[in-house]
Amino acid sequence: MTTRPRFTLLLDKRGTLTAQSPSGAHRDPLRRVGRGVLVAIGIALCIMPDAGGSIPKQYVSYKEYAYYALGYNTEQYKCLSILWGKESAWNPAAVGNLNGTHRVYGIPQGKSEWLKDQDGYTQIQWGLKYIGNRYGEPCIALDHWKAKGWH
Repeated sequence: MTTRPRFTLLLDKRGTLTAQSPSGAHRDPLRRVGRGVLVAIGIALCIMPDAGGSIPKQYVSYKEYAYYALGYNTEQYKCLSILWGKESAWNPAAVGNLNGTHRVYGIPQGKSEWLKDQDGYTQIQWGLKYIGNRYGEPCIALDHWKAKGWH
């Protein structure tokens, strides 16, 4: 003797579950659950990490961050890498002397004491802004540094 299932699961034309019982008594609760699941998936897809990538900046090296901040311009990044590599070795805690008269701080070796209390990413932003305002681009700053020993 075979038994037939008492309840059948039917899909409507749109492929959604329409009934759990022959009477269709549970039709609306299933649709609400289905909509709730779709809304939850949609919300989850909209929650994104920082724009531009899935790695928070504190897990990106200072050099990678500078390369990104330069718009991935390889030529300018090479110049910046040489410049800041010689001045601070990309160390945000670096402290030096400018001509024996001024103390300089951080990755860009700036005269601002504010730099010594900032993280490396903020120092990079400051240094790139300084270079942009004074020289226009890192390669010109590097040329000046090679000629004068400072920038």
